[in-house]
Amino acid sequence: MVQRLVLALFMGLAWMSLTLGVSLGNFIVGAILSFAILTLISSNQKSSTLTLRQLPQQLLAATMYTLILFRDIYLSSIDVAKRVIDPAMPLNSGIIAVSTQYTPTGSDGEATADTIAAISAHGITITPGELVVDFDGNQVMYVHCLDVVASSAVAESNQAKRLVFLRRIFL
Repeated sequence: MVQRLVLALFMGLAWMSLTLGVSLGNFIVGAILSFAILTLISSNQKSSTLTLRQLPQQLLAATMYTLILFRDIYLSSIDVAKRVIDPAMPLNSGIIAVSTQYTPTGSDGEATADTIAAISAHGITITPGELVVDFDGNQVMYVHCLDVVASSAVAESNQAKRLVFLRRIFL
């Protein structure tokens, strides 16, 4: 806990310099966000201590995951807006199955698999035009899509990208 707090304070300073907002409030926001991220990362490891060797890789993976998620949200928002504005664009809604492609190993593998599946489902759900409606354990999730043809063409590759970064973050 103390290790996370000290790292969060240093990361709060880094947050302040990256956002170019030198103020106590900005530092506190950065430190709180950093502490939350460090707690989330360490809660899924076998030992509750963070290793400084893995932390840069985990933070890089979290950053990349976030950037990809923002890109997906942006592109999907444009697609949904086009469908709303232009009634001629077809709605071919339906449900597709998306594999989580994750097999838990070890004593804490089930908790990690559940976390990865839940965060992956969250990434899909906050993307406009898609919504996770059901799970089959932590192996398959069923996603409702506005356009089944377009979504099924990219669902597995997008899921594979998400899982690569989520595994790097949590394992």
